[in-house]
Amino acid sequence: MKITRLDVNNFRHIKNQTIEFGEKLTVITGQNSTGKSSLLGWVAQACDFKSKIRTITGKPFQTKYSEIFRFCKENDFSNKYLVSLIYKKNQSNEEITKVMQTRHVPKTEKGPERYRVDFDNRGVAINFPVIYLGLKRLIPLATEKNISQKEIQLNTSEINLFSSLSKKILILLDKTISSEGIKSTNKDILAMKTEKYGHLGNSAGQDNIGQIISALISFKRLKQEQGNNYQGGLLLIDEIDATLYAGSQIHLIKELYKFSRDNDVQIVFTTHSLEILEQLSEQIGEDTKINFLELKNKTIKNKLNPSIKFLINKIKVQTGQKNKILKTEVLCEDKETELWCKNLLSGTDYKKYLNIKAGPFGEGYLSTMAESKHSIFKDVYFVLDGDCKAKYKNKKLPPRTIILPENRPPEIVFYNFLNNLEDDDPFWIEDDEINYSKQICFQDYQSSDLSTTKRWFKHDTFKALFGGTYAKLFNRWKQDNQEAVKKFQEEFKKMIDKK
Repeated sequence: MKITRLDVNNFRHIKNQTIEFGEKLTVITGQNSTGKSSLLGWVAQACDFKSKIRTITGKPFQTKYSEIFRFCKENDFSNKYLVSLIYKKNQSNEEITKVMQTRHVPKTEKGPERYRVDFDNRGVAINFPVIYLGLKRLIPLATEKNISQKEIQLNTSEINLFSSLSKKILILLDKTISSEGIKSTNKDILAMKTEKYGHLGNSAGQDNIGQIISALISFKRLKQEQGNNYQGGLLLIDEIDATLYAGSQIHLIKELYKFSRDNDVQIVFTTHSLEILEQLSEQIGEDTKINFLELKNKTIKNKLNPSIKFLINKIKVQTGQKNKILKTEVLCEDKETELWCKNLLSGTDYKKYLNIKAGPFGEGYLSTMAESKHSIFKDVYFVLDGDCKAKYKNKKLPPRTIILPENRPPEIVFYNFLNNLEDDDPFWIEDDEINYSKQICFQDYQSSDLSTTKRWFKHDTFKALFGGTYAKLFNRWKQDNQEAVKKFQEEFKKMIDKK
């Protein structure tokens, strides 16, 4: 089954608007108070899965009315709201409409005054599995009461999936992630566990991602248990970007897209994140759709699949910026330093805002520039070679300055690195056409002094084998020095963020 549209004929300040759904990902975005969360709630309310199969935490694949809507007597009880969900059954192009209409139920001897939703004139909801992750999931676990551990049975595949998705989404390079079931007053979840801390040490982001991954595992298990009877599923996430930094948001969306593709689960979420919107605006089509809600003349209008420039200007409440973005100037000692610095920052979300350039400058001259208080350098950042660490061992680095990994110039760093590789390391190429071995690499360069290593580093034959930008060489070094890479990226970002 695939949901195609949500027609809102009359709901508060939304009149005659249509929300369109992508076959895999759907975004509902806009400024605050435009009805995003309420629309997500209407989608959730339309589904009620009639099956004994439960999620991994033992809950049904359905939502409670009380988890979604709280209508007020003053404004809602006097109104009738009409919303329709349009969907297609599998292998069918025929659209089916499920009409939802609110009804005021007066107080009786059997119950209090309330507001309810009827389906197709007192009918039933769609028999379709749904998981709704509302803002309640963002309550910090450390503030919860009556926290206890709960046994949640996962098979080996599910354990590995929880671990791998946690590491990919949160970009954890050096941690072992496992899971533990936790139950509290407001939560019944899988929390993350590492070698150094358990569920009480989870950050808000880890808690959030843990719950999203738990939902994914639940759908994957449902697909396996239903077999040929599986018709897909629906995952709804309110404020998907909450508690997550930009890089994690992007990785989350990538993993959700792949999961939707492989498990036939439509994923619908609300967000204000420009990083997420920028990423998804490049893949708009049948699989991905963006709905932007905007208040105009006291009513909400939906603009389908707007440009990223439109979204940025509307969410930031700014006029269009047509001028080219001024990039931050970053100076390096020489070309070798420039290439290494660019490679170390590859894949980061801020590299595109940097203009990294090389000298050449005489030895020690760049550090003198960095220490200068002249106004010409007030917006310039400096990247020093590793041998400068000795100079600043007992004194503070100049502002806007960072030192490359290790404690030697880049040429010596990589000369020593390759010299210490095993003879049969995959880096070396020894076949009938290309014979590039450790012996050939160092046969004419057997000294590790700076002059020799500079000539070695610029040897034309080796440059070709190292890659035009030395990428093959740099990437091999990074493979063995992931902590150093991560530290440099974090320190660089911290330096830039101080601007």
